[in-house]
Amino acid sequence: MAPRFSVVTPVYETPADVLRATIRSVTAQTYDDWELCLVDDCSPSPHVTEILAAAADDDPRIRVSRRDRNGGIVEASNDALAMADGEFVALL
Repeated sequence: MAPRFSVVTPVYETPADVLRATIRSVTAQTYDDWELCLVDDCSPSPHVTEILAAAADDDPRIRVSRRDRNGGIVEASNDALAMADGEFVALL
């Protein structure tokens, strides 16, 4: 059985085009046993929530969580890492 890679990504106020391109860069991989763990660090802009929700709806390998308060990149990264189920972890 091939190993699963968990790609952990903290998100905060990422511009829409950059966020979409980031998600596409993972979904376009030829290796398909991965999960993308995205944690929104309480972004105030609605586009972040909308893009993350749509991505999770489109692909079951994309997992999304939203923090109730902004904790910075370290707390958001740690939350994303806690979501990871893969044998290997990649930070994005």
